[in-house]
Amino acid sequence: MQPGVKIIVDEDYLEQEIRRRVDERLEAFFAEMGIGTWWDMRRLKFETSRGYDWLREYIIYDPRVRDFAKQKNNQWLFKGPEMKGFLNTFYDEL
Repeated sequence: MQPGVKIIVDEDYLEQEIRRRVDERLEAFFAEMGIGTWWDMRRLKFETSRGYDWLREYIIYDPRVRDFAKQKNNQWLFKGPEMKGFLNTFYDEL
């Protein structure tokens, strides 16, 4: 029998740490990438720090967003510069 080491890690801690590291990498990636031509929901969630339900209620179904939003196969895409402008212009309303 070979000697072994058993490591016990709290699952909640592990999940938080993984999420934190992924968020750090995404932040660095998006910062390097700039505004971007198209944003998907992951990018919009990152830019607003909001969840899907909030985005759907306050942004996706806002008629002012329809000119630069597109849904296909249950996935949303947004023109990056226009969405950034919308978020900056209507920040106080949101």
